[in-house]
Amino acid sequence: MKKRILVAIAATVMGLTAAGPAVAQPTHSLAARHHHHRHHHHAGAHHSCTQTSSGTCIRGGEFCPQASYGDSGWDARGRRYVCKGDHTHPHWMLP
Repeated sequence: MKKRILVAIAATVMGLTAAGPAVAQPTHSLAARHHHHRHHHHAGAHHSCTQTSSGTCIRGGEFCPQASYGDSGWDARGRRYVCKGDHTHPHWMLP
């Protein structure tokens, strides 16, 4: 029994070290996944709402994070807004 365990461990270790640089690199960084609102979509596409830091859907005129400046977001009814205006205190506004 111990011999089987040792053989299994050795095979696993050899398999891991033999793979070397063949490990796939992620195509998107974590930050890119969080800023999914920059994608261009066709008219009529349904979007889930963009959530605020408190977990509610955005509403037109609300402040948006400075990091979201220039991004698009969608309210609960599927209307598109863009984070724009003053760079210090941007708001969700109609495009």
